[in-house]
Amino acid sequence: MKHYLVLYLFLFFLITALNAQVPLSLPNIQESQIIIPVQINLKPIYLLAEKNVDTVFTSPNYPNDWVQVDCGTRYKYHFRRSPLQLKSSGSTMHLSFTGFYQIIGASRACVKGTALSPWTPDCSCGFKEGERKVNVNFTSVIAIQPNHQVRVTVARNQPQPVDKCTVCFWGQDITGEVMKGLVAELDAAKKAIEDSFRVVNTRPYMQEAWNKLKQVYAIPGLGYLALHPKKLHMENIYAKDDLLNISLGITATPVISFDRPPTASVPVPDISSSGNKKGFSIFLDAALNYDSLSTVMNQT
Repeated sequence: MKHYLVLYLFLFFLITALNAQVPLSLPNIQESQIIIPVQINLKPIYLLAEKNVDTVFTSPNYPNDWVQVDCGTRYKYHFRRSPLQLKSSGSTMHLSFTGFYQIIGASRACVKGTALSPWTPDCSCGFKEGERKVNVNFTSVIAIQPNHQVRVTVARNQPQPVDKCTVCFWGQDITGEVMKGLVAELDAAKKAIEDSFRVVNTRPYMQEAWNKLKQVYAIPGLGYLALHPKKLHMENIYAKDDLLNISLGITATPVISFDRPPTASVPVPDISSSGNKKGFSIFLDAALNYDSLSTVMNQT
């Protein structure tokens, strides 16, 4: 009996409103916003970096040719690296490794650029006493652009020698000369890293996700849900160790209706800020026509 009473009351107010011939003024539904924290595993990126950075660096055409820094000095070197070590903090990634190098050199007497003697017998460093060590590192900064491009800026830091290298023909430390030669090779490695990561266009992937958000979902016994996404948010990027943390979100105006609404494919919008909001606030609009509403009420 209570169900019939509710139905009669509803019909009474409906007929009264129609007879009054006063247009009903409904408030505008606020936009809904959903912000979701997401973690991305960076290990695949680390493996890609390991693959793209050479494991061996040498002087040009080693071991056949020499690097001649002046009339009286020449040398050649072999350099290998340890596996890459990657650490992340904030929007910065630190890529480092330990280098192990060997050098062979010779000298001769020169005056004003003119050689006065033949080259001395070759002398070496890093062979009998073990390979000399140097610490090498790069710094990469990640930035996500509004146009869905992920940009990575790579800086090559100055290599830091752990062991000194002294050769017999000089009787003095030539570590600095070796580091100068190594820098050219490291700059080539820096370019390889930049070519791999400098600009990553995520728009095609975001377009696929956007198309799914634009789909209409059937709700059994009720009707259809359309999210009507309006904006896309991506911010609060923070990396730690092997994880990249990021806040993803959408601004939408979801609607439930008895009739299936039409769908249209539209380009994914550029990324905008959510104002650092967290969680979600959802305002749902229900567009229900009288015929369908009457059917549902009669069934109930």
